[in-house]
Amino acid sequence: MYWETDEAPATTLAAAVDVAFPLRGRTLPEAYAAPLAEALAPYLPAGLGPDAVGVRVAHIPASGHGWQRVPGRPILLSRRTRLILRVPRAWGAAVAGLAGAQLSVAGEPLALGRGQSSELPAAETVYAHRVLGLGEDEANLLAEAQTRLRAAGLYPRRMLCGRPETLYLPDGPVTTRSLLLDGMGAEAGQRLQAQGLGAGLRWGCGLFIPHKAVI
Repeated sequence: MYWETDEAPATTLAAAVDVAFPLRGRTLPEAYAAPLAEALAPYLPAGLGPDAVGVRVAHIPASGHGWQRVPGRPILLSRRTRLILRVPRAWGAAVAGLAGAQLSVAGEPLALGRGQSSELPAAETVYAHRVLGLGEDEANLLAEAQTRLRAAGLYPRRMLCGRPETLYLPDGPVTTRSLLLDGMGAEAGQRLQAQGLGAGLRWGCGLFIPHKAVI
């Protein structure tokens, strides 16, 4: 844990936007990050490389109507499940045009509904479910995260990391960690959401979203 205190709200628009699509289908494979990125790549507008697109899936149900999600089994999708693509602002309209795309994710057919853009909010506290390349020792992890953030002109006063998680990529499994940051000011939090942290945006790595405040 790394600790320190607060700053002021932001008034600017972020350099990126989120484009959310209803995700129509029955299931996602449990290790969906790499096959989903691969399935999306051919549909991205020419000139927008996959490394410039942050990919995450929101509203994945953990249970419902008498069932519980079981580790090692495919993930059942709900009507609320959304595929969210974070892209540079200039590409927002083009990416929204992916509506209707028919994907095959590890053999599972999925379709994208109508895309809807939203602004990245100014946020004092932000959270990434997974960040690549920070290592496994907590003290070294936080030191590495701090180095990367300072290089980007970002200075959080509080940082918390979560448990290791294995992410299955085309070159083999890698270890990721979740990371919560607080106390760098709402505008800085917005900027971090727009630029991400580290590699692997296409696999949902380094993507920050607003989080309830640390107390």
